[in-house]
Amino acid sequence: MAALELRCFVTRAAWNINRLGNFTARLGCTPLHRRLAPFQKLRYTDELGSFSDSVRGWHSVSFSVSSTARASAGTADILADTEEKCVLRNLSYQHLEAWVESIGYRKTQALMLWKYLYGHGNWAATVDEMTGLSREFKSVLKERAELEVLKVMTVHKAADGTRKIVSAVDGGTIETVVIPFATGKGRNTVCVSSQVGCAMNCQFCYTGRMGLKRNLTTAEIVEQLVIACRLTADMGGVTNVVFMGMGEPLHNADNVIRAANIMVDEHGFHLSHNKVTVSTSGLVPELRRFCRESKCCVAVSLNATTDEVRNWIMPINRKYNLSSLLGALREEQALRPNSHFLFEYVMLAGVNDSFEDAERLVELVQGIRCKINLICFNPHSESVFRPSSLEQILLFKDRVESAGLVVRIRRSRGDDQMAACGQLGSLGAEQPPRMRVPERFQGAVAAL
Repeated sequence: MAALELRCFVTRAAWNINRLGNFTARLGCTPLHRRLAPFQKLRYTDELGSFSDSVRGWHSVSFSVSSTARASAGTADILADTEEKCVLRNLSYQHLEAWVESIGYRKTQALMLWKYLYGHGNWAATVDEMTGLSREFKSVLKERAELEVLKVMTVHKAADGTRKIVSAVDGGTIETVVIPFATGKGRNTVCVSSQVGCAMNCQFCYTGRMGLKRNLTTAEIVEQLVIACRLTADMGGVTNVVFMGMGEPLHNADNVIRAANIMVDEHGFHLSHNKVTVSTSGLVPELRRFCRESKCCVAVSLNATTDEVRNWIMPINRKYNLSSLLGALREEQALRPNSHFLFEYVMLAGVNDSFEDAERLVELVQGIRCKINLICFNPHSESVFRPSSLEQILLFKDRVESAGLVVRIRRSRGDDQMAACGQLGSLGAEQPPRMRVPERFQGAVAAL
């Protein structure tokens, strides 16, 4: 009888350990069987299909990331982490409530904890800064939770006041840019990164020359905003967030959607949905998902008016061409009657800045409620392109505006510190292959 009771006890204990492991994995914590697992190596799965020749991806994602983040990474290398603590900024508010209950406390403690993590003026870096929590609860947090995942290495300040924050993460470094409004009215935009590197291989983008190393976790994305809030506390604070840093945000959709939701949470950063914008090069299925799961704004990096040019400068177009991309936008907008999309258009001399391009752009966006940003191309050492002249940009703008569209010119900010659009990142020994330049554009590009 004693042997039977012991066997039943061991069976129940094993079942409870497995159940706890599954629960903590859902919350973004490291379950026991992951902590004890040896390093594992999985084959790379190419999510980008027909343009895999333009993509070079290698990722290192730790098991302290949530299970959905691991699934979204599309990775070659997944490393079993020995980290035991739960990374709190990986959690949505609902998951934080569940985690707080799982360690024996009431849900009301979760709200207080959430406000210390994200509430205005708090952005706690350590548990000791959470002065309103009980001593016992803080002791448990120190033992069971992790607050910070980024290590700020340097902050570069440009002549125009733009600041580039370089932070260390597993697998390399990431860059976050804080852009003060030119009017000096105490408003600041933060440009956050979503990946270490990028798999899209856009030919005009410095980050694209890195290839993709790995996805950032929810915590690594959100903490960029936390750091920016501390940095701008005496400058009016953060008023806008754009996911336009390193990486393709919708290639890391799970973590980006969760991070965006945290940014607009009424008990957290409490930013308006209209002040958080997620940019994409055109991953159509993920774009549809984002439109249906988030109220935040969407910016589409268009940059060409023909498939020939877009196939060359943005290889994603070989999988999701202009017709499928713009068709998806029209369909999604029909489901969101009050929504607007932002189109980004980098002006490349002799490539996409002609009067004919302006006319085609008007036709392409017909029937889509939108605004158009014309972006001055920011040269870098890996570029074969030249920026369009201001005169040509103004002619292009006038033609598009004459069709009744809202058009703005987005000027370079922080380019003297490599902090401007398309200049972020640091190259390694290996880079993705360059795309073949169409014959008729040979004269428009420079040889490296």
